[in-house]
Amino acid sequence: MQKLSFTAHVGFYEEVKRRVYGYFEERGLSPHADWRMYLKTALILLWLAASYVILVFATSSLIMAIITAVAVAQGFAWVGFNIMHDGNHGSYSKNKYVNRIMGFMLNLIGGSHWFWKHKHNVLHHTYTNITELDEDIQVDHILRMSPEQPRKPWHRMQHLYAFPAYCFMSLLWVTIGDFRKFFSGRIGDYQLPKLSASETTLFFLTKVFYFGYMLVLPMFFHPVLYVLAFFIFVHFVLGFTLALTFQLAHVIEGNTFPKPNLAPPSIDNEWAVHEVETTANFAPKNKLAYWLLGGLNFQIEHHLFPRICHIHYPDISKIVKKACEDFGIKYVSYPTVRAAIAAHYRFLRSLGKKDILVPQEVVVRA
Repeated sequence: MQKLSFTAHVGFYEEVKRRVYGYFEERGLSPHADWRMYLKTALILLWLAASYVILVFATSSLIMAIITAVAVAQGFAWVGFNIMHDGNHGSYSKNKYVNRIMGFMLNLIGGSHWFWKHKHNVLHHTYTNITELDEDIQVDHILRMSPEQPRKPWHRMQHLYAFPAYCFMSLLWVTIGDFRKFFSGRIGDYQLPKLSASETTLFFLTKVFYFGYMLVLPMFFHPVLYVLAFFIFVHFVLGFTLALTFQLAHVIEGNTFPKPNLAPPSIDNEWAVHEVETTANFAPKNKLAYWLLGGLNFQIEHHLFPRICHIHYPDISKIVKKACEDFGIKYVSYPTVRAAIAAHYRFLRSLGKKDILVPQEVVVRA
């Protein structure tokens, strides 16, 4: 994979950084976690542990099992959105060891922090919405998520089958996806660094631990088929939650999907402006969505400042939006979750019907 450069410079990134970090300095605040994040972490881990214990050891009916399975799935999602995400970005704490511990939570819920850092931190955060570089919009021809991807006949129906397809995301991720990355040493065309012996050992040990508590241990208390069925069900709920949250931030009306220059490989834009233009916020006034999603509904702020803890996103979003206005940069923000889902649905439908997507004007609201 050839590295792309961002050739333009308009001074936006320097200015928005000056304003945002000035906000912390003026108030004597740390950009990392505080008591709110510590309490949130404890509540989420308690929720997940209690849900798991009830599902495996205390369910007395099918309805109760379904409810607690959903609770486990959402507990996994909240660990991902809130704890491991900040940890792996280095935004949870100024202490790198605390960040490692929090980032390692991904391994405990079935993933791999090492592969995730390369796929998410390196590829997605650097080359957002660039086809063949941002792996988060590559779905092996099943879905067309960018106008730069070839349109297949079945894409005419993707707005109908996309949402059920999202359910498979985490199931494929923790089984096929991570192991394919390990044995191929690649994420798409991106060559992964060679894993150390300790990272290799950790990868397999944590996979054994995960499948042990999610499959093997429950089989001592419940029929094998029931355990397999609920394992798949948990991942269907989890996969849908994770996939939809991502799509509402990037694969939606109003976002751009830049096509790089070939010689030299480059994007005619400043990196920070590129990040704003390829990203969207949603439901910025919905405190419940913000709390549950780890601030990922403030995706623009996250992409510009991934090393700032998400508890600060609502406050710095006002600063970022004003900077965008001052520089004439479109700041896409959908007022509600429902509005964002509708815009994502329309975008998928338009991609399925057109080879060339005509940019659509979006009403931007805070």
